[in-house]
Amino acid sequence: MSASGSRADVGLAGLADLELAAALGVARPGAPSTSTADSSEPVLLPEALLLFGRPEAIRWFLPWHEAAMQVLRADTAVVNDFFHWPLFRLAEELLARFRARNTEQVIRFELLRVHVPAFSEQAFRELITNALTHRDYEVPGAVHVRWADDRIEITNPVAPGAGGPPAAALAGPPRPRNPLLADAFRRAGIAQRTGHGISRAVADQLRHGLAAPHFDHPAERTIVATLPAVPADLAFARYVAARERLGRPLGRADLQLITALRQTPRLRTAQAATLLGVDRSQARAHLIRLLHAGLVQVGGDSAGRTWHLTDQVHRDLRECAAHVRAQTAVGHPTTPAPPAPPPPASPLSPAPPGWAIPGGGPALPHRPRAADGG
Repeated sequence: MSASGSRADVGLAGLADLELAAALGVARPGAPSTSTADSSEPVLLPEALLLFGRPEAIRWFLPWHEAAMQVLRADTAVVNDFFHWPLFRLAEELLARFRARNTEQVIRFELLRVHVPAFSEQAFRELITNALTHRDYEVPGAVHVRWADDRIEITNPVAPGAGGPPAAALAGPPRPRNPLLADAFRRAGIAQRTGHGISRAVADQLRHGLAAPHFDHPAERTIVATLPAVPADLAFARYVAARERLGRPLGRADLQLITALRQTPRLRTAQAATLLGVDRSQARAHLIRLLHAGLVQVGGDSAGRTWHLTDQVHRDLRECAAHVRAQTAVGHPTTPAPPAPPPPASPLSPAPPGWAIPGGGPALPHRPRAADGG
């Protein structure tokens, strides 16, 4: 799709409609055709309707599919738009609106310009993908994107007993509720193909000096993912960029641990395990790797072993903060993100009035109507 650029599977671009559906796994071979003995009509699955169907077909066969983009100022919704669009077009629209509203700051490391957004686009992209591909389409409710002054909140309807919040997926294997939809989003380049989108969302927020997303399960049928709107820590963003420039990038667990140690002077292994969503032995292994990298040191008190940032890390962070202050003194680094340009045509993001699947979506059985009275 056009919002995805080079991330998309280039092998999909030249496929015809039904070939594209088959490649994404949403079309299966059907029974032999009566008109041609050696041919068969493909059977399109409901996922094909969600990906490529016309809005009116989606509303008829999948009435619970709905998404909303709301912009809140205090208690007033200044934008309140609802969509019943197919998922590829819907994801592209939400990403375009995100880009148009997001802002960024620019800092410098040597000759490198480091762009620090108000919210990570990668994090937003992964959380939207998670909401659209993990929701239960038989459960009433809409996917809500609420952009308030202090947060972006993505609310996702789920079935009762659907399990814990998405943060539980940090350390475990990917388990999408709708594997066909999740794989289609990855092949279209909308989400990371590793399947660890939540982990990537956490890492990309932290590497920009932003607050990690947090997750809640406030009701039996609702999961909420929140990106807090807090000022970016530009010194830490510069520190991370410098390490990446020198070929020593920090992984998601490293970023979580170092961020935590900047907020509290010491960390115990049990606290690190809770933070990372792993057991104590795995947390200890992460901390030992940071020890060998010269980023943490071991201390102790009457309650046992503790972990601290090294003096060198503190010096590096102070130096980064001094550079940021110097840049701010000569000119404010904040610049607005430009509005997203109109997306070019793409086989994965067709324009109205038609969609990739001819005839307005899969030929599913008609939904039964209530019998007439009398």
